[in-house]
This record gives sequence, C-alpha cells and structure tokens, in this order.
Amino acid sequence: QMFKGFEKLKDVQYVYTPLDSSLCGVKLEANNKKQYLLTGQILSDGKVLIHLCNYIEPWDDLSLSQKKSLNQRYQMGCGCKVS
Repeated sequence: QMFKGFEKLKDVQYVYTPLDSSLCGVKLEANNKKQYLLTGQILSDGKVLIHLCNYIEPWDDLSLSQKKSLNQRYQMGCGCKVS
C-alpha cells in the first residue's frame, strides 16, 4: 500500500536501496512476510529509493495510535490519497 505518491506511481513492485549499510543501504527481512512502514523517494524514473536516513519501522512495532493516524488522521488537511 502507498499512503502518498499515487500521483507519481500507481503500483510499487520493487524498492531499491544501496548495496550495504556503509552506503546507507537498508536490510529488510523479506522471507517471513514481515510488513514495514517505509518512507523514501520516488525518483524521476519511477524507482522507489529508501536508505538509512528514512523512517523505516516494522508495522507490528508501530503503536495503535500511529497505525490509526496513518489509516485515518494523517489524511486530514492533506491532498494525498490514503488507503
């Protein structure tokens, strides 16, 4: 799901990051179907780029208030589409 960025990108299939942490690359657990809240950039070629300076958090580690805000409150007063 994307909370913002629909005007630039309809669907995200891949998320790119530098090769290792010395280049600010992010390592995510992909084999256990863990969900994450990711912030990053959508580049001009449509690639989604994340690195260590972005806010990256396992979804299950977010508080109930954060999850509720992402799903409801943060869209108030904002021109973005929240899903």
